[in-house]
Amino acid sequence: MQPSHGEPDSSAGPVEHFAAGLRRLREQAGSPDYRSMARRAGCAHSTLSTAAAGRKLPTLETTLAFVRACGADVQEQARWSRRWKQAHAGLAELEHERGTGTAPTAVTPPTPPQDDSDGEKARTAARTRTRSWWRGRRAAVLAIGAGAVAVAAIGADTLPGARSNPAPAGGARPVVHGPASPSAATHSAPSSATPAEPERRHGPLVMAPGTVVDLDSLASDWNVRKSPGSPHHDVEFTNSDHALTGLGNADMAVLPAGDVGTFSQCALEQDYGVELHAAAIRPGVLLCDITSDNRVAMLRVTDVQRNADGTPDQVTFDAVVWVRTHRN
Repeated sequence: MQPSHGEPDSSAGPVEHFAAGLRRLREQAGSPDYRSMARRAGCAHSTLSTAAAGRKLPTLETTLAFVRACGADVQEQARWSRRWKQAHAGLAELEHERGTGTAPTAVTPPTPPQDDSDGEKARTAARTRTRSWWRGRRAAVLAIGAGAVAVAAIGADTLPGARSNPAPAGGARPVVHGPASPSAATHSAPSSATPAEPERRHGPLVMAPGTVVDLDSLASDWNVRKSPGSPHHDVEFTNSDHALTGLGNADMAVLPAGDVGTFSQCALEQDYGVELHAAAIRPGVLLCDITSDNRVAMLRVTDVQRNADGTPDQVTFDAVVWVRTHRN
């Protein structure tokens, strides 16, 4: 039972302590009602109230929506992302000790942002990697269990409106006009026994129309700059049609509905070379990118601010870049 002021008692676990922190944050924001918070966060008010109730650990996406609705800036969102990972690890350990869960899966803490403007190594201006993508077919890979791997072929029409043709010389790219179908076939996710892939960095990323991002950068702002940027930059939020597109070798992909955004799903994804249309940019969409330094990155859309006409004006991502590089 929790004390009346919302603080957990001494017997409380990681979920109750995490929820108490959310309640304190809401109080510090002036105790806005959940319906007004939901309008700011773009989710159901019941989702936010449940997150603060302390009955179960909310998802990371819900947590970031909650703190954004309380007016948290990018740095505060990064702090809550780390706090969520700690609570998740603590809950897994507690369940394992009680014999109600499996061994906890390691959660790699995000690498603290650093300003690498002086020490970042020079990158090649020309991207030379060659991909042997099998355009037109999607391979569903990774049903890992006790060392077995199952592979199944899935049609390229898993994503409505997405074409897997390579980008032509003129620069035009296939366009995703709408969200992936909820019934689309999906890759099998690794089992809970699979070790977590080491992360190079992990944290929130905010982009506005007319900007580009360098996912290899360790700078605190991910080296977000005005378009067109440099050969180092990997993804552009276009100013003309408010779409998200890969730069250089047309190296952005949209994962199908049901995927969770693992290293393997991004590394093995076949349909690179798409552009995410403005109308399809929504919370929960997972984007993969092979960076200019040949690293594998994943961008999970967590928040979309829109203009009066409905076009996206600011997109917030939960971004992760893994240590292991991509094998062409």
